[in-house]
Amino acid sequence: MIPTITKKYQNVVISTGNIITTELGQRKSNEELYDGLKITLHSDPSVERVVVEKEIDELHGRVQRATQELTTRLTENGRNEISIGAKIFLNRHSTECVNQAVEALLNILSVTHVDNVVLAYHPNAVASATPVATTGGQPKSPCSEGIPASKASTWSLRNGEEGVSELKELYQTLEQYALKQQITQLGIADLDAAALEELHKGAQVAPTIAQVNLSTCCVVPAELQEFCTAHDIQLNTHSDPELLLPEEQFAALAPDYSIDWSLRYQVHVRCRGVLTAKGYIVGASRSSD
Repeated sequence: MIPTITKKYQNVVISTGNIITTELGQRKSNEELYDGLKITLHSDPSVERVVVEKEIDELHGRVQRATQELTTRLTENGRNEISIGAKIFLNRHSTECVNQAVEALLNILSVTHVDNVVLAYHPNAVASATPVATTGGQPKSPCSEGIPASKASTWSLRNGEEGVSELKELYQTLEQYALKQQITQLGIADLDAAALEELHKGAQVAPTIAQVNLSTCCVVPAELQEFCTAHDIQLNTHSDPELLLPEEQFAALAPDYSIDWSLRYQVHVRCRGVLTAKGYIVGASRSSD
């Protein structure tokens, strides 16, 4: 069961710690998150394994794992010698959730700034996402189904003008951290060229990173490539699902709680490009009834 602390709080933050120190670190993101939360929230005394360092932060309503080990990884090199990047996964419109995610990231990592933050906003993912399996099984892409890339549903088509408007508000929240130099670069995930152009033209701090999921579009659309090239936006591919963890799976780990937001952070040593830390942080809330 989830630690007793959650009975006292409407909102909780859960940190998996550095999952590279476990066997979880090089798997699909949905599997990493599920199993990282399972290790953090549950313990089985009948299983013979190394004792997990778990920390209950009563003041802030947090459950954290292996905090000291994470601190060691973050401080064994100078701050200017490491690069810290994060990706926020959000499935509902809430600027408060964006604020909570960034504040938790800075606080748990004990840093004054991070090098980049990418926002993945999919308000309609719940209706279309396939539940995550923890025992393999690849979701089918449009390519495997014989659907041309041009026929695949774009972010704009799925979310409409309202979705673009919501995305702008969420991005503006991130911009405030960039303007305060708490985030160096901002990025966005899974937008088509039209949505990215709409976001870009109204931005105070233009996105410099764009991520595209090749499992949904097969080939990066030419118009997206052209827009990114023209505006000095680094175009990257990824394989993260739109919905990292279905509600029913999280409910099995933390009864009566729902995920509000989740994020993944990665810490690289700049000169060697070595990944030295990687983990997930989740914000969750109790149902009010």
